[in-house]
Amino acid sequence: MAPLTPHWTQPSHPDVQEVVKASETEFLTKSLSKVALPPFAVFSKMSFPPCTLADKPTYATVQCGKNKHLDLNSDMLYINHSC
Repeated sequence: MAPLTPHWTQPSHPDVQEVVKASETEFLTKSLSKVALPPFAVFSKMSFPPCTLADKPTYATVQCGKNKHLDLNSDMLYINHSC
């Protein structure tokens, strides 16, 4: 399986993050925060669109309910979402 190829306009959240691509063929892309936030602060709101409900969980989805998962469809994909 190859890393996801972004289909959204990049950068999608340039005010809060920088995406660093290390490889086009390996899972090495990462997100660096441009902001310092206190505990429990909101880094970015997840809205529809760009988020969409996913048919099944993958490495690129975020769980949002017992059996619900989101495709983020933005550079938020690269944050550590603690799956």
